[in-house]
Amino acid sequence: MAKSAMNRESDPAPSNLAVGTPVGSSVWDDVRLQKLWLSTQRREWRSLALVGANNTIDTLWIAELIANLAWSYRGTPSCVFDLRDMSLRLVKHHEEDVAAQVRDGQIVTIALRSIYENPTAVPMARSADAVLLCVGLGTTDIKLAEQTITEIGRDRVIGAIVVRPPQPASRKRNGK
Repeated sequence: MAKSAMNRESDPAPSNLAVGTPVGSSVWDDVRLQKLWLSTQRREWRSLALVGANNTIDTLWIAELIANLAWSYRGTPSCVFDLRDMSLRLVKHHEEDVAAQVRDGQIVTIALRSIYENPTAVPMARSADAVLLCVGLGTTDIKLAEQTITEIGRDRVIGAIVVRPPQPASRKRNGK
């Protein structure tokens, strides 16, 4: 389930990230992405879990973005584990897979669903070195976010990233 991140210096960041970049910018030039990366460096980590604070957050593209930033700024190979639909019986197996990648020198980002959609996010997030909470702009209930932090462990959470809600398909087609 792991996939390697590619060095995509010229690719723009997704626009639904609250710190997203304008089209045509690169991760090298965007101050907001640099600040995002630096904020994840408050503590040493080799594995970072991204957990949605509510059911509407897609964490996979954010995990891919963080993996690309890791590749760009650390120069270290990185990979993404898409464990959003992990079953409880495979938690230990995936924990071992992540640990093996870290031992091999990879930086690992782990995409997980909200603990309300998939409770296996809790043990998987606890097994990571650090956790980044993904909060929906205007959609996440603060009580759900607080409960997620409590379930995972306040000491594991290094911060939160705000994600804009997806635009309806009709607005996307009109270019708005």
